[in-house]
Amino acid sequence: MKKRKFAGLLVLGAVGFLMVSCGGTGGAGKWAASENSIYVTKDMEVQSAMVFTSAEANELYSQEEMAAEAKEWVRDYNAANGAEAASENQDKKIKLPVALKSCTLEGQTGRLVFDYGTPDHFVRFAQATGDDTHSVTALSVGKAADVLALGNYTGSFTAMDGGTAELGDVTKEDKYKAVAVEGAGVFFLEGKVMYVSAGDTVIRDEHTAVTGDGMNYIIFQ
Repeated sequence: MKKRKFAGLLVLGAVGFLMVSCGGTGGAGKWAASENSIYVTKDMEVQSAMVFTSAEANELYSQEEMAAEAKEWVRDYNAANGAEAASENQDKKIKLPVALKSCTLEGQTGRLVFDYGTPDHFVRFAQATGDDTHSVTALSVGKAADVLALGNYTGSFTAMDGGTAELGDVTKEDKYKAVAVEGAGVFFLEGKVMYVSAGDTVIRDEHTAVTGDGMNYIIFQ
């Protein structure tokens, strides 16, 4: 069977599957994966969720079929990138470029959660699978001072309370980490969002930021 792009993966078996664009967190610092989003942990690891909903309950396309096709994409991607042709991470083994963390299909909602070996694999896997739940074309995570220096960022930042901070206020704090994002997406941080780069990036709550087109920086701790 010819593989479908993820954008059409959940269309079979239901009428009018739509990407979920709203939702909430699972409590303070806990990612519920309840909407299309990218999750960055305090250890600077990256996961993502693809969430679809439909106007009617799914009667034809099973959770097992959805998982099987997602695993096929993951295995093929990993093999193409010089890793084991596996779809799930195993204890005491090197982390895969991409792993399927969970797959659920309940009533009118389907959800796929992926775990990535590096932030770059998130971008490349999305491109390989036709994931259009975001427009991110570059992603990196690291110590704030290092990430901002690498990106030659010289602008200001917007704080959680709406105030403004200058570059030096951010880079002097050794405990701050940064997510550098090119493109639009919803980002949930296990740590607290402290600042976002001035411009199109918006702080939704203390753990969530929404980036716009172009280059964005999210500062968290």
